[in-house]
Amino acid sequence: MKKYICILAWAITFPIMAQTNKDLNSIVQQVLDHSPALKGQKTLLSVGETKSQIQKSYADPIIAYEAGITRIDPVSKASFGTALTPTVLQFQPNMNYNTNFSANQVLFDWGKNALNIEKIRLENKLTQSQIDVMAFGMAYQIATVYHQIHYLKNVLAIQSSELKRIKDQSAIIEQQIKLGEAIELDAMGWRIKVSNQENKISETSSQIGKLSDFLETQAGKELKKELANTVTLSQSSQGSIENNPSFKQLEAEKAVFEQEINVQSKSSLPTLSGVATLGIRNGYLPRINGETPPIEDDFKINSMLGIKLTVPIYSGKRALYQQNIAKIQQERVNYLKEEKNTQLAYEVRQGEVNLKNLQDKMALQGKVIEQAKYAYKLSEARYKEGTIKQYEIDLAQNTLEEAQLMEENFRLQIKLQQMDLLKAKGLRFWEN
Repeated sequence: MKKYICILAWAITFPIMAQTNKDLNSIVQQVLDHSPALKGQKTLLSVGETKSQIQKSYADPIIAYEAGITRIDPVSKASFGTALTPTVLQFQPNMNYNTNFSANQVLFDWGKNALNIEKIRLENKLTQSQIDVMAFGMAYQIATVYHQIHYLKNVLAIQSSELKRIKDQSAIIEQQIKLGEAIELDAMGWRIKVSNQENKISETSSQIGKLSDFLETQAGKELKKELANTVTLSQSSQGSIENNPSFKQLEAEKAVFEQEINVQSKSSLPTLSGVATLGIRNGYLPRINGETPPIEDDFKINSMLGIKLTVPIYSGKRALYQQNIAKIQQERVNYLKEEKNTQLAYEVRQGEVNLKNLQDKMALQGKVIEQAKYAYKLSEARYKEGTIKQYEIDLAQNTLEEAQLMEENFRLQIKLQQMDLLKAKGLRFWEN
């Protein structure tokens, strides 16, 4: 007996990725491709790329055009000559006109811009990991619904088979009434059973329709072909909890905070820049006795070229506070990783125990069904002979149907438990 159970367990848990359900993979992939929620999240990747381009542009020169008019009153003047005929020399005009092109180029910033670019890249990586976690959960949600549909289809088959048996018995009673061997009350009881069974079938069909509609809504198209022959996803022994995308998200988040510490550690370093201007302005000739010199003499081309060193001295310890926040966030991530590791390890241990129990129950349930079938056939024969009453064969029928439905329920629970194990181990079944 133990050998049989071990063989059954091996058959269910043996890696069967070569037998991957193409229909399920197709449905999951279509849902992930169609999902507006995922598309919305993916736009954040484009935002991150744009942020990276903006940060890179800080290494490019800044070129600007300036034009201005400034009036200054009073201005410095000097008088020469006698008191009767003084000569007034004005060194700067009251109206100053200036127009020029300016350029500012960072020559060296001690790696500050490169650190910021790397931080944005890590933030984009974190966004991608968050999208992966979202898609991962969505894929397993779709797989769960897919297996529920498979379960309900099997339930529908059992209920339909039971309805056929009930109708066959009802037809026999109807014939017996015509022959005077049964009364109308017997036929009424069988008609009620037929009606009740048809209601069960209708309810099951309605549930299948709702779940199918959910999948088609998520995929954005009809899935009649993919749902026609439902095949269940099997368990694989591959993978480990370290592959769970939640860990990758936490690692990416930790890397961002680590880079933030690096960025803030260099925020007080200087920046060396080159500056240059080229333009035209007036005021090159002094004003003598208030006369304005000719434009071609007064307006001259001027230029300036230099180097500027900017050294931050005091900023209220903002960089230190930012570093402290990043360190606290890193500590938080470490705790979350520890918690997630403990949680997933517990889920795997409990899942394997639950799976073994369900497999044992499944094996025993097969024997229960065989016994229920035998009891029903025996009851059916005795009922035809008139040695038992209707409620006794009803009891046998109900026992058989319940046993078959229980088997399907165990089968569904096994598949759901297998999926929980696959999910904990981070297996992306739809990509195989």
